[in-house]
Amino acid sequence: MKSVFRGDIPEDLLFPYPDSTTVESDLIKVIIDNVQRWADNAFDASETDEAGHYAEGTLESLADMGLFGLVIPERYGGLELSHTSYARIFESLSRIDGSLPTTVGAHSSIGIEGLLLYGTQEQKARYLPDLASGEKIAAFALTEPGAGSDAGSIQTRAERQEDGSWLLNGQKQWITNGGIAQFFTVFAMTPVTKAGKTEDKISAFIVEGDVEGLRRGPEEKKMGIKASSTVSLYFDNVKLPPHALLGEEGKGFKVAMNVLNSGRLGMASGVVGGGKAMLEVAARHAQQRKQFGKPIGEFELIQEKLSRMAVAIYAAESMVYLTTHFVDRGDIDFSIESAICKVFASENSWNVVNDGLQVMGGLGYMKEYPFERVLRDSRVNMIFEGTNEILRLFIALAGMQAPGEYLKEVGQSLREPIKGFGLLVDYAVTRVKEAVTPRHLSRAHPALIKWSDSLAKSVDRFHRAIDSSLLKFGKRVVDRQLMLQRFADCAIELYGMAAVLSRVTAKLESVGEQQAQPELDITRIYCSAGQYKIRRNIRMLRRNEDRPLRRLAKEVYRQNGYPVR
Repeated sequence: MKSVFRGDIPEDLLFPYPDSTTVESDLIKVIIDNVQRWADNAFDASETDEAGHYAEGTLESLADMGLFGLVIPERYGGLELSHTSYARIFESLSRIDGSLPTTVGAHSSIGIEGLLLYGTQEQKARYLPDLASGEKIAAFALTEPGAGSDAGSIQTRAERQEDGSWLLNGQKQWITNGGIAQFFTVFAMTPVTKAGKTEDKISAFIVEGDVEGLRRGPEEKKMGIKASSTVSLYFDNVKLPPHALLGEEGKGFKVAMNVLNSGRLGMASGVVGGGKAMLEVAARHAQQRKQFGKPIGEFELIQEKLSRMAVAIYAAESMVYLTTHFVDRGDIDFSIESAICKVFASENSWNVVNDGLQVMGGLGYMKEYPFERVLRDSRVNMIFEGTNEILRLFIALAGMQAPGEYLKEVGQSLREPIKGFGLLVDYAVTRVKEAVTPRHLSRAHPALIKWSDSLAKSVDRFHRAIDSSLLKFGKRVVDRQLMLQRFADCAIELYGMAAVLSRVTAKLESVGEQQAQPELDITRIYCSAGQYKIRRNIRMLRRNEDRPLRRLAKEVYRQNGYPVR
């Protein structure tokens, strides 16, 4: 996506679409079958939701199936699965219930990820075996009452003592697995001295659950994912050994961001699985429920919802597994793609469940069917792992960084035209080429030429709009959040279109057009809507209602609510 922000489509990364069948396939199938068998015989999602906690033995069953050691290296007792295989298992777990993947994900996706990425060999040997077996559960503790998306405002502090130990004080809020975890990745401010100047920087620490001075608050009463543990943590002069520091002192923000990049992908794969389960229930109901003498699935307005659900799930799935492939390669910065997957999947899972409930009619509103519960469970996904508003700003600003640096150089060259002559010529030639040279995706299947050309044109339009905005606003672009949101929404659609085209190309090359008709229909529906959204967002960069929107919001503040008297 960083290439797309520069106006290029990196076809060598996009094609061929990664094959989901790997050397781990047999093992993955065994794990998924075991999980489903256990769910069918020993787990009731409705009863668990009603009780607000897991039945006795549930966590032990998850541990026995190896679900707490999926990504931990084999030498520490884990299964050492690829990110793609982990996502497949996470997807299957999410078909059963929303609390289960929340618990497993808080452990594997974010709870131990910092240790895997930044832990020393001694730290890994000390903690990973118990974390792999499920004897200890992990949690990630960043959020505080006054620090959510603004991680830099955390108040929890760790002070180094003369003997090299650390003294930790502060509070964390809404910590998933907080009530059951025995291993915490905790973030705190530490005074860091550099070049004779001391300032507070975020550092990451390992905190064991039985350490003196750690207190856990009561379980939060939540709208959904009720069985998962969510508590506040209180640190009162908690003494940590020197080896509790995770990574470098003062580098905790980097630890947190890289951990969350992985966590967002796990969540996105989970909502794909949940969406598939909801589509199956809705489709069966549409076949069986009769009105006006025929199944409701024969009515176009029901067909529209079922098709819309299928398209959203397919697009999210395509984006997720293209991105896990990037992660497994190990040589690609996947931060923008991961954020895109999280935003798209979380918002579309809400829409999928909502459409499914509507297909069910009044039955969907009743507790005997899963939609009421899943609707509550899925709402938090737009808040977890960074709110979608913050992630949209991240997508836009991270993507615009390279074009912004390039245009900055162009601007400097204009002030010194002789020195910068070569750069100015390069910029002018690039602009002319973009204006007169049609782009094509050479590796997309010929049956997809209309939509691959549409993607190429949309990327050109997107790139030119970014250049224009950067030239107009410069550094002030950071404060234009409504504009950044439009760029982020364009980027999300572009990545979705690219992933779908790549995946459908692979299917067409494998089975031919006749056998791939559902995928061709999905491509047409998704890409048609995507290019329309992109054009609309770019058009709204110039013609919009941003000023009256801001003015009205100020009036709402002034009136403390409804502004019309």
